[in-house]
Amino acid sequence: MRATRFAYRLARLFPLLAFPVRAAAQTAGADSSGATPAPSSWGGSVAILAVVLLMLLAIGVAVKLFDRKRKREEEALSLQSLISDALLLDPSLARLPITAVADRSLWGRSPVVVAITGTVPTPEQREAVMRLVTQELSRRHAFARADDRLVVDPLMQKQTARAR
Repeated sequence: MRATRFAYRLARLFPLLAFPVRAAAQTAGADSSGATPAPSSWGGSVAILAVVLLMLLAIGVAVKLFDRKRKREEEALSLQSLISDALLLDPSLARLPITAVADRSLWGRSPVVVAITGTVPTPEQREAVMRLVTQELSRRHAFARADDRLVVDPLMQKQTARAR
């Protein structure tokens, strides 16, 4: 969003850069009929052209970085929904309040980190959740890593027994 606003504002300045105007100081008593203007140099035009090219290059780099960020976020969200679907499809884990949050940095070589958060009633269910998550990650994305943030709460088992 910020890049498009910057590009819009920059595009409004291009007409000013495209047509450089040569300004000359005028004096009150000087006779302008015999004075001839000095030949124009190419230095100003080349400088303006260089500035425009640098701005276009900067905009191109910004667009490329924005696109890379968007692709990485899309990949992380896809992996996050895959893990969430796998947790919901398992009947023994479907009622547990477990969420998967995927995070991916802009650095291309860093792995996707999927943080598994929530509460489970037993350590066995904690192991079952992490086993399912690592199985899905290894099947779909070889370089992803699961971060176990599950909390075992034995009181949760009593609450679920009363609810049934």
